[in-house]
Amino acid sequence: MRQPYFSIIMPAYNAAKSIEQTVNSILTQKWTDFELIIVNDGSTDATEQVVQNLTYTDSRISLKTIPNGGPGNARNIGIQQATGQYLYLMDADDGLPKGALKIYAAILEESRPDLIVSSYALNVMDKGEVAETREVIAENQLIESNEAFLQHLYPLMNQQLMYVIWNKVYRLNIIQENQIQFPPYSSCEDRLFNIRYYKHVEKVKVVSDVLYRYSFEGRHSLTNKFLMNKFDTFVEFYVELKKLTLNHLDGSSALFLKGVMSCIIPVHSPECPFTFKQKLSYIKTILHHPEVVQATKLSSKEGLMRRAMSLLFKSKSKRLVYIASRVMYIVSNTSPKVIEKLKGNF
Repeated sequence: MRQPYFSIIMPAYNAAKSIEQTVNSILTQKWTDFELIIVNDGSTDATEQVVQNLTYTDSRISLKTIPNGGPGNARNIGIQQATGQYLYLMDADDGLPKGALKIYAAILEESRPDLIVSSYALNVMDKGEVAETREVIAENQLIESNEAFLQHLYPLMNQQLMYVIWNKVYRLNIIQENQIQFPPYSSCEDRLFNIRYYKHVEKVKVVSDVLYRYSFEGRHSLTNKFLMNKFDTFVEFYVELKKLTLNHLDGSSALFLKGVMSCIIPVHSPECPFTFKQKLSYIKTILHHPEVVQATKLSSKEGLMRRAMSLLFKSKSKRLVYIASRVMYIVSNTSPKVIEKLKGNF
């Protein structure tokens, strides 16, 4: 059996309304040498039937249905089944611009990188409508050693290019040979997968072409969802990042504090089971965590947002952080466009 060029993995959970359009953005690509593995993650809507019907129309599409275990687990199962040279990871409610796969293939044929990082379009949704669209544009560059890549890692992270998985192409053999997997978390699993892959790359191509369309509902984003172990996953990422590289540690520490605040904001959501006293205790525990204390000392103070965040954590005032996070929660629920702008300018 001939090896496909790309293995495209797509987890799907209750995506019946969006997945056909997403799949069509792949099927209409000019580059046709790929396999599309859709992992139905225990959906309770018509996702399985919609995808099953799509498999009848195109032999490149395969469907695997599993009990619900989260997107990371679904991606791991898809990767286990993948047979292509290169791995591409998509969400079930986004889209590929026309010509994206052909551009990726041309880069791979010309430069043979271990990793491609592309620019992308971000649609901030509000009640099903596009509230704002902006493009996250990278500068074209070819990085030819792991040492040089680690020097560039923070600047690229700071541009919101390195946490996510869907603006990247990976070598499948690197993932398989080093047994790189998504951890079983509901947050930060993308970051941890990436940081474990970054250890093994030598040549990286960064491109200014916008090769992905990402949409998210601002009011229901992960920032507003309370997850009991979310803070632990951010700490794990920060620790692994420091093991990988100490370059630009002040900037990386500032980004970590930004992530820590995203773990505090959801205590104000209705789904948080804590009482008021428990919320204050939770915030106090975070403020006194050794990694947070260290990051606060090391954090870059460049820019108003970073200075304010650093002072907030330096105060160690659980009530002050409670009030600040409450304001951020309200803003993110009333105006997703504003909070996204603030995040982009951090």
